Amino acid sequence: MKILKTTSEVMDALGGNQAVSQLTGRTAQAVSNWRRFDSFPSNTFVAMTSALAMTGQFAPASLWGMRAAEMQAKRK
Repeated sequence: MKILKTTSEVMDALGGNQAVSQLTGRTAQAVSNWRRFDSFPSNTFVAMTSALAMTGQFAPASLWGMRAAEMQAKRK
């Protein structure tokens, strides 16, 4: 499984700006802006990670501003 580390890597893996726009229902301009950001909007997490999984690729939840469950458990 390939691990993707940046928003640009994720977008390229999903077929580019237009494909991500269609997948997430966001405008082409909004999607284009994501390449400059460190994370995606959190409400795109399920759609994008599901699409990545179908291609055998993975990106950490932190790219959507989420914390992994293991990190939360350690804080308790």
